[in-house]
Amino acid sequence: MKLVHTLAVCLQLWAIISTVHGGNVMLVGGGLTDENAAVWSRFVELAGGEGVARVGVITTASKTPEDDYPYYQDMFMAYGAASVEWIPITQSSNNANDAEVADLVASQTGLFFDGGDRLRILAGWVNADGSDTASLSSLRGVLSAGGIVGGTSAGAGCQGTGPMIAYGLSYNAVDSGAHEGGCETANRDDLCYIEDGGLGLVRGYVVDTHFSQRGREARLIELLLDTKTSDPSTQLGIGIDEDTGVLIAEDGTAEILGSAGGAMVVSVAAAVKDPAAPHTRTAGVRVSYFTEGDVFNLYDDSVVYPSWKTPIADNELYVDATSSNNIFSSPNNPTAEDGVFRDVAHRLWDSKADSATSYSYETGPTFSVTMKKEGGTAVVGDSPTLSTRVVSYLNMEVDIDYTILEEH
Repeated sequence: MKLVHTLAVCLQLWAIISTVHGGNVMLVGGGLTDENAAVWSRFVELAGGEGVARVGVITTASKTPEDDYPYYQDMFMAYGAASVEWIPITQSSNNANDAEVADLVASQTGLFFDGGDRLRILAGWVNADGSDTASLSSLRGVLSAGGIVGGTSAGAGCQGTGPMIAYGLSYNAVDSGAHEGGCETANRDDLCYIEDGGLGLVRGYVVDTHFSQRGREARLIELLLDTKTSDPSTQLGIGIDEDTGVLIAEDGTAEILGSAGGAMVVSVAAAVKDPAAPHTRTAGVRVSYFTEGDVFNLYDDSVVYPSWKTPIADNELYVDATSSNNIFSSPNNPTAEDGVFRDVAHRLWDSKADSATSYSYETGPTFSVTMKKEGGTAVVGDSPTLSTRVVSYLNMEVDIDYTILEEH
């Protein structure tokens, strides 16, 4: 029997994505593998199905857009698309208002954005005054008509209406905060964002990609803390792992596609950040992590787990939690660890411990990240795809602090 849990009110998941279309949006966290049929096949299915789907490939984000297209052409054809065409809009092509290009976009039943640089997508698809180009209007029309728009990596990160992350590392984010504008000249390790957001296909949240693998949890938290207002739609974000999709359907459900990772929903609605501290000191951030088979409804605040997942309480594998001295998966660490935050959180939920505190690899200052189970719930099960133990959890508290010490 499937389990249904009501999400805590503070998450307000109803506001994450207010769909304003009749179709589907698919967000992929980057690193999409050829074998991930859960993503490729589902996209073709929702674009009309095998032998029917007409897929337009958008490689605007790439440094080499024409060179990237053949890969996607081969993949979508292999998964059954009737036709695959390149949408020839690049960062500098200045043709997104051309009628011929806009008509080409409108003739598709599915449109898929490649990865690369999110800023290139804005440059190619949005007018200088922030209004829609003719091609972007056509893309919205495909969605309104019941088609599907998807994207991977930068092609997913550009889809929201909230502030759009340009780049930055988690450590730099909590060390010096989020910086609006000037993203072309800023230190690319600093957290920089575009205040006006992305293409606006999905409303009410900030999206990030390559999430667990690159330790981007703190950068998403920081951006939300630094840009939130009293409007609940500015207090939420979602981070998607590599080779993982989140399918957002017309009826407001969000489904995890694939078994490689998951998606984290972050709420700073109840979080408090110390305004007097020179670095980030915050308490009350709440995060939830959804994995293979999970479906969370964005309108009634519920989540449905697959039948192979059961409550983890009293079924934990471990007595103790673990901690890390590299909680942000720092690229400066020679061990090149990835997914540290995710792994520490999963071990906490799969243990009898109530909390776990970990630290940043960098020490000037050293940041601590404390995860707390109080007020949250979790489920666990053996993935039928990978035969590995999979944990999903709701409403874990995350607190971030710092100390000016060289050792921890």
